[in-house]
Amino acid sequence: MGVEALDPAELQRLVLAAVAPYVDQARLDTRIAEEELQRGRLRAFTEERPAGRLRSG
Repeated sequence: MGVEALDPAELQRLVLAAVAPYVDQARLDTRIAEEELQRGRLRAFTEERPAGRLRSG
């Protein structure tokens, strides 16, 4: 007895369509922007330090 799987792109489309009515898009957009800002700050911080040499407190 075989199991058929959905194509990953189709599965993603179905899941996103199912949850879309419950998502506050403005709030999600704000959160994503905040996370991108945090990632940028972390990237800048790590680029300032020599590899493998973090200053201990």
